[in-house]
Amino acid sequence: MKLDILFVADVRFEGGTSTALAVEIRAAARTGFKTGLLAVKGPLLRHPYPMHPDLRALVDGGATERIDPDTEVDADLVLVHHPTIMSNRFTRRTGIRTERLVMVLHHPMVDRLGKLQYDLARIISNCHWAFGIKVWLAPVSAVVRDALPRRLPAGAELLPENWTNLIDLDDWPRRPDGPPHNPVVIGRHARPDKLKWPRKAADALRIYPADAARYSIRILGGGSFLQELYGPLPGNWEILPFAWTGIPEFLHGLDFYVYYHSDSWSEAFGRTILEALAVGLVTILPEHFQPLFGDAAIYAAPRDVEHVIGMFVTDADAYARQSALAREFVARHHAAKLFPERLERLFNISKPRDSAAVRATIQPLPIRQVLFASSNGIGMGHLAQQMAVAQRLPQGLKPVFATMSYAMKIATDEGYHAHFLTHHRGIDAAPEDWNDVLAEELFDLISHLRPAVFAYDATAVFEGVAAALAMDPNLFSIWVRRPMWREAHRPFLGMAEAFDAVIEPGELADEFDHGPTSEVRDKVLLVPPVLLLGPNERLERAAARNFLEIPDGMTVVALQLGSGSNFDMRGVRNGVLKALLDRPDTLVLDIRSPIRADFGSDEPVGPRHRIVELFPSFRYSRAFDAAIVAPGYNTFHENILGAVPTLFVPNESGEMDLQLNRARWAELGGFGLLMRRDHDLPHVDRFIEELLDPTEREGMAARCEAIPWTNGADVIANYIEDHARIVRTDWDITRDA
Repeated sequence: MKLDILFVADVRFEGGTSTALAVEIRAAARTGFKTGLLAVKGPLLRHPYPMHPDLRALVDGGATERIDPDTEVDADLVLVHHPTIMSNRFTRRTGIRTERLVMVLHHPMVDRLGKLQYDLARIISNCHWAFGIKVWLAPVSAVVRDALPRRLPAGAELLPENWTNLIDLDDWPRRPDGPPHNPVVIGRHARPDKLKWPRKAADALRIYPADAARYSIRILGGGSFLQELYGPLPGNWEILPFAWTGIPEFLHGLDFYVYYHSDSWSEAFGRTILEALAVGLVTILPEHFQPLFGDAAIYAAPRDVEHVIGMFVTDADAYARQSALAREFVARHHAAKLFPERLERLFNISKPRDSAAVRATIQPLPIRQVLFASSNGIGMGHLAQQMAVAQRLPQGLKPVFATMSYAMKIATDEGYHAHFLTHHRGIDAAPEDWNDVLAEELFDLISHLRPAVFAYDATAVFEGVAAALAMDPNLFSIWVRRPMWREAHRPFLGMAEAFDAVIEPGELADEFDHGPTSEVRDKVLLVPPVLLLGPNERLERAAARNFLEIPDGMTVVALQLGSGSNFDMRGVRNGVLKALLDRPDTLVLDIRSPIRADFGSDEPVGPRHRIVELFPSFRYSRAFDAAIVAPGYNTFHENILGAVPTLFVPNESGEMDLQLNRARWAELGGFGLLMRRDHDLPHVDRFIEELLDPTEREGMAARCEAIPWTNGADVIANYIEDHARIVRTDWDITRDA
């Protein structure tokens, strides 16, 4: 593949590095350059951050090509963004050839306290191993340039000018003209990090005053760390979570942008400051930013910030002039349109390749396998959740399943290759011996399939799984674990270390979840609830009732109480059946699990009782007028988000998740009803009467329909796609035994 520019980056960076990269990619595309993006998983980010949304949008929109490490690439220029991604060698060979390699230094080599931030000589050496040519160093500012040693490592040269951040002014419209508000609105935005804040509370309160009569403080990117730094926060501080979107609107609501950070932090450039200047905000900064932003900003010590603000509040003309200066500075020195001029000036790259010729050389991405593994001998939830993700993977990623679920057939029926893994209980094996065999079996599968990603879905992580993954550290591994754990499951938390990432699907009833996983949510990727089918993917009511051959005028109740393998639901089933069938207009669809325990006779108890196997039953749920179900993760979220009026009967087995908590949330919120097997069975008639009351059903459905939702399966599929074609430098292959 022929490219004008190949961008090499850790696409997970949240802040200015990814934003600056996105601007360059967009500017290159507008100019007509053909570019590619090679994703690197570097050592700096340990938590499972997703791809930055700006970069994903550019890839999805065709502004740049996603590059697989095995793709042969001939690039005129390779731009490596951020030095830390080359702290270790690539753990695999690539097919990249280039004559010009630039390392964009987004961070100083030494911080303000003299602490080394990265080993430049090691990074240059690793670049030589990866690309085989000289490295041009491109500091993003004078701060970064001044932190470099006078004598550079062999094989490195310094560009004659700084690789300053650029910004697309069309994305940052100027704020409306006018004087400051009363009270004055002071604000700032930055990723949540205590180093991005003054170390002393006294300084913070001088910069962001607590006088609510005169000042309103708006902070985008705050968090609990602020209380840790400063104690109780002033009442006029409005704390907003960090966000990637809506920043221009946030800035338009401010009168002054005031940004100060810790004495130990070296701000390489200050992307957020550039954004504030771009919209024309009067910006107040520490003196050390003056070489970067000149007369576009005002510089003051913390004790003088209030005085400076007061001067501008009382002088509308000065306020307007400073606002105009800020915007003009950005347009003159940092506009995105300057990017092609930079390429021509530094590298004599001026004329893009003929676009038609380039398109003719584009190669399809190589096929990559994704190995989905799950436990799940009791129900079907984990396997169904994995199928939700698998069917959303893009072309070029091939799902293969290895599961302990007896419902494996649902995967093979969809055309997926599947391998059955026997659980030790199924063969009465000693767990220690079985784990050894499991490790060998999984390792053989991994060796044969050579998957790019291993995605494991379960609560329990077996030693055999961890052992198999340890034998292939370059395989990117994900543990998808659902919430609502019981305390007995806590020991499994430590198994997170066996995986590269932990993903937790969302829980509508999350405020009722105080289990072990709730304590470590800052270390996982949280996604919305996962459904195999979205509510809008179901059959319409008429089509579903026609498929199920429902007679006109019948009230249909779906009965789905799970497999019964570990919690006997026979009494509940018999009780609700009698109460339902005593109503002559009611038809019961008794939906049985393909892996159910023996309930005895499978004969219907009457002509209005039908025993069916439906998968996925949610596809036909518009045919149901009501449902009686066990609130396992999948069924609970399907029925709530599908607005099916439901009576929840939780499986309260000690080995299950906290289904009772889900059902309580639904009951208290008016989203459903709760009946417990050991508490409420004598009152089953009352529950059925309430469930089938038209007014009650209408209210439940309306409240459920008002719940906002997006499918977490899409997020997980995107995450897998983004990590199926990466080069890893997050571990040191030279030390691997």
